[in-house]
Amino acid sequence: LILVKEFARAFSNALACNLHVKLEYGEEPHHIAEAIFKALARALDQATQIDSRVADRLPSTKGKL
Repeated sequence: LILVKEFARAFSNALACNLHVKLEYGEEPHHIAEAIFKALARALDQATQIDSRVADRLPSTKGKL
């Protein structure tokens, strides 16, 4: 799991993003690593999808920060 931790650190540094991984249970390193990468892939997929509710507008944080 040390290599998974190093990968996550390098990945978040390269993207300049926050990446939080919380291990709630599990003991088998292979299954833990598999779950971490699957969760990361699903989060990235969700983050890069166009929201159909605002597909026709330019994204803005004006007035929200």
